Amino acid sequence: MTTFALIAALMLLAAIGLLAWPLAGRLRSGTTAPRAFVAAAAVAILLPIAAVLIYVQASNWDWDAPPPVPSMTAPDLQRMVDQIQERLARQPEDLEGWKLLGRSATVLGDYALAQRAFREAYARSQGGDAEAVVGYAESLVLADEKEIDGQAAVLFERALELAPDNPRALWYGGITAYRRGDFALAQQRWIELQNHDLPPDLRQVLAERLAELEQSQGQPAAQAGKPTKPGAVELTISLDPALVARVPPNATLFIIARRGAGGPPLAVQRRPAGAWPAAVRLSDADAMLPGVKLADGGPLTLIARISVSGQPMAASGDLFGEVGYDFTSAHPASITIDRIVP
Repeated sequence: MTTFALIAALMLLAAIGLLAWPLAGRLRSGTTAPRAFVAAAAVAILLPIAAVLIYVQASNWDWDAPPPVPSMTAPDLQRMVDQIQERLARQPEDLEGWKLLGRSATVLGDYALAQRAFREAYARSQGGDAEAVVGYAESLVLADEKEIDGQAAVLFERALELAPDNPRALWYGGITAYRRGDFALAQQRWIELQNHDLPPDLRQVLAERLAELEQSQGQPAAQAGKPTKPGAVELTISLDPALVARVPPNATLFIIARRGAGGPPLAVQRRPAGAWPAAVRLSDADAMLPGVKLADGGPLTLIARISVSGQPMAASGDLFGEVGYDFTSAHPASITIDRIVP
């Protein structure tokens, strides 16, 4: 049994790395959509729980017999999910089964199934089970990001009432607090989240968000009553003539502002890659999070990238250029796209 447990643990760690690392990497690269981070967090938190519970509930393993080395592939996991659905068809009153199905579907990326499962668990618990509430809210966001400001926001608050230390509720509750301008509450919730066992990449992202909040909350009192200067950069983006032939039809242009060379993205604008040069105005309205001011906190790095695939994640063959910008000079900026992502 000890050998089995060690092998299973190693398999789970490998699976987490394969699934969560690329998603978290997209966030750290500054080119990801919010759903990518949600998926990374969900995979990292849910995969170990789902794998263990699915195996225990759906297998016919004799736990007293000498175990062979298990081998679980994605089709194996899908078959187990199918078995759970078959059992729930016969035992629809099984609340834990519905939650297990929701967690498992989230790991598999079947967000429609996850939403149906957690909605059933939410209804059967009459909104009194914290895991069902936060799972249902998360599934709404995974299916439609706009829900973070709608029904999901209300559900995350309900989940925190039921379980104030639930890590997913703390994360999402921090986001919803931030989006409605309650920065102190967002900071409090994310500080509490740091007490949980988080994957290293997600912990780093959380630390970056808290550092930004601390900086914004720590302004001198003399500045507290002054309106924050709005930030906007007038950009001219050109394409190196030698690279024109490498731009396919329907390519997408991403314009990104970040603090320093490796900081998280502060603002992103997406538009079709068209005629050159292109005139762009990147402003606070393009901020990734509400309340972020481009003019606060020092110089920026501005990046223009042509995505060959149209996807937000930088990929080999994409074209890009970048330039530094300081609001103290208040001058227009220009970027020449003259490099290729290796």
